Amino acid sequence: MEDFQAQDHSNILLYNSFKNIKEYCKKNYPYESGGLIKRDYSLIYVKSIIKDMLNFYPEPMFYNYLRKPDLLKYTFHSHLDCPLPSNNDIFFVKNYDIPIIIYSLNRNIFLSVNIID
Repeated sequence: MEDFQAQDHSNILLYNSFKNIKEYCKKNYPYESGGLIKRDYSLIYVKSIIKDMLNFYPEPMFYNYLRKPDLLKYTFHSHLDCPLPSNNDIFFVKNYDIPIIIYSLNRNIFLSVNIID
């Protein structure tokens, strides 16, 4: 029974994270924005050093956190329209070995990207 309760609690935390990601990304519309989701599902919002509608250019602090994988569960960022991963997204997942959650601003949907070799 405890396993189900823990899973329910995790699902609620993830749902709340998704709501907060959506709000954050919409505030930066039409530019891509993103951040990190910690293991406890709290969010770290990361500014883009260049406002761009096609790419998210995170500030250096983003990469400092990637050196601490035990703290992180996912990264996230928005796409203006297409929720499919870009070549940069696929390269990122393969090289940093951390899943990405993509939020499509215009379509209002999420996609989780993880690559398993």
